[in-house]
Amino acid sequence: MSEKNNGSQGISFLTPCRVITSFLILFLLVGIGAAAWAVVTFLIKQEETGLYDVQVNSVDQRLSVFDRMQGRWRSVCSSSSNELLANISCEEMGFVRALNHSVYSILNGINNSEDFFCVGVEELTYGKKFRELLFPCNCDSGLILRVQCQDCGRRSLTEDRIVGGLDARQGSWPWQVSLQYDGVHQCGGSIISDRWIVSAAHCFPERYRHVARWRVLLGSIYKAHTHSSVHTAEVQTVVFHSSYLPFVDPNVDDNSRDIAVLALTSRLQFTEYIQPVCLPTYGQRLIDGQMGTVTGWGNTEYYGQPSDVLQEASVPIISDAVCNAADYYDNQITTSMFCAGYEKGGTDACQGDSGGPFVSEDSLSKASRYRLLGVVSWGTGCAMAKKPGVYTKVSRFLPWISSAMRTFENVPGVHKMSRT
Repeated sequence: MSEKNNGSQGISFLTPCRVITSFLILFLLVGIGAAAWAVVTFLIKQEETGLYDVQVNSVDQRLSVFDRMQGRWRSVCSSSSNELLANISCEEMGFVRALNHSVYSILNGINNSEDFFCVGVEELTYGKKFRELLFPCNCDSGLILRVQCQDCGRRSLTEDRIVGGLDARQGSWPWQVSLQYDGVHQCGGSIISDRWIVSAAHCFPERYRHVARWRVLLGSIYKAHTHSSVHTAEVQTVVFHSSYLPFVDPNVDDNSRDIAVLALTSRLQFTEYIQPVCLPTYGQRLIDGQMGTVTGWGNTEYYGQPSDVLQEASVPIISDAVCNAADYYDNQITTSMFCAGYEKGGTDACQGDSGGPFVSEDSLSKASRYRLLGVVSWGTGCAMAKKPGVYTKVSRFLPWISSAMRTFENVPGVHKMSRT
């Protein structure tokens, strides 16, 4: 009888109410699991793109923006501000400017069921991520925007004395230039467009502000005309950051905002040896330990002589926390700078490299490109242990660079401009 009773109790456990409850719990757990899997899948999908959120389609030049909520790319619908949007989008991707733009009918090979982004044109402005002004739409006009950006950051030639560096080969770093005053090399610089060069503010103290005495040497690994690729350009305009404090008070020990741009008197013709470097994308962050290359004609040792041949050296980015430690730079590194080098020293930029590029290669815009992450700024000695090179963080000055180029495009002379 006890066995029957036990069996009876086992059967009574599976009452209809309890069966329904069990199914509800199971259904809820499955739902939670599915939702969690969807979130994980979305995050993985987004991470796997490895691309910046704004892209130009390489086949038909459609402007596309990644919809983070839906995990998909959307084309941008044509609007009354296409020219402005083209320039802003190229600039945001690090391409400096748009060369051309046009519209394209969604009937020409575009999936009609595809969703689109429209832009709030009344809020569209330089220096602001235009993705924040986009909203999903059906693109009633049936026209989407196509953009051609100025190419950058690619070396045409595949042939592959910074302290501890190596001689560069002709054409290896086609954006590198020599800034010369009265024919003497003073600083390095980087080509960012067919008209503009980026360098350091400290290259333009009061005694070097006669713009007609500046020349830019391009397309050479030497500081003189030794190759048919070499071109010398005259400078029309110099703009430096007005909040570079050593120019305000020589006793101030703060090298923040050490950046300048130069406009040439005539536009460049790009060649295999003369090419622009890309700027960072808007919001691009530096990665601790990321390798970059610094180039220049500076001294090959602290008390040495400048190099006659362009030098190149690869160094890793150092975190601000490490570089601000007491035995490094003791809190002198501000948010507008970063350090790069090795704890033991041995490889570094030096005198004469100032204003030159620190570049790193990435594929944020699908093709592999070099971006100007830093400008050689300052440091204690050269290649000393725990005293790495300090660079201006270019990503912090993208709106400033954009504003300087637009404001002083046709204004000769030397100018200073504050933050925007």
